Amino acid sequence: MTAGRPAAPRSRFLALALLEIMLLGSSACCTAAQDSTTTAPRVTSTFGRTGEEQDRFELGIGAVQGFFDVTGSFAYRRFLNERGPFERSVMGELTGTAKSQLTEGAVSIYVLLRPTGSYRQGWRIRPLFEFGPGVHTVVQVASLEGFNRTSYKGAFYVKSHAYAGFEALATNRLGLLIRGRMSVPSHHPFDYAQAAVFLR
Repeated sequence: MTAGRPAAPRSRFLALALLEIMLLGSSACCTAAQDSTTTAPRVTSTFGRTGEEQDRFELGIGAVQGFFDVTGSFAYRRFLNERGPFERSVMGELTGTAKSQLTEGAVSIYVLLRPTGSYRQGWRIRPLFEFGPGVHTVVQVASLEGFNRTSYKGAFYVKSHAYAGFEALATNRLGLLIRGRMSVPSHHPFDYAQAAVFLR
C-alpha cells in the first residue's frame, strides 16, 4: 500500500494541469473573438460613380433659333453631388456661329439639376431632363462691307435653361446626345436643337 500512494498525487497533478490548459485555451479563444469583433472594419456602401460618370467632354452642332442657322459647341461637364431628388453638375461651354458678315462666340457656365430617379447608370439609352441657371458672355464681330472695318459688340446674360432629350452610350466612354433647350428670358435667342458626341 505504501508503494501505490504516490499515484494519487500524480494523477491529481495531471488533472489540474489539464484543467489549466483547457481554461487558458478557452480564454485565448475569447480574447481572439473579441479582437476580431473590435478590429473588423465596418461594412460601408461600395456604390459610387465610376470615373466615366464623373467627367465628360461634349462636341456638338445645333440648329439655333434666331438669325443664325447653325451653331457649334464644345463643353466640359463635371458631376458635383447628389442631394435630395436631384444630382448637380457644372458645365463650361464654348459656342460659335457665323452668317454673312456676322460672327458670334459665347463663353457659358451652367449649374444643372437632373432628377436622380429619371435614369439608371446601367442604362445604355437614358432619358435626359435637366434645368438650371446659365451665365453667358457673348461677343459679336461684324465686318462692315464697303467701310473696310470691323465692329465688335459684347453682352452679358444670366438665363434659366431647361433641357430635354436622350443620351445613348455606344461604349462605357463614348456616346451620342440629342437634346433641345428652352431659355428664359428669351430676349436673345439661346434656344436650340442639338446633336453632340460625348467622351467620358
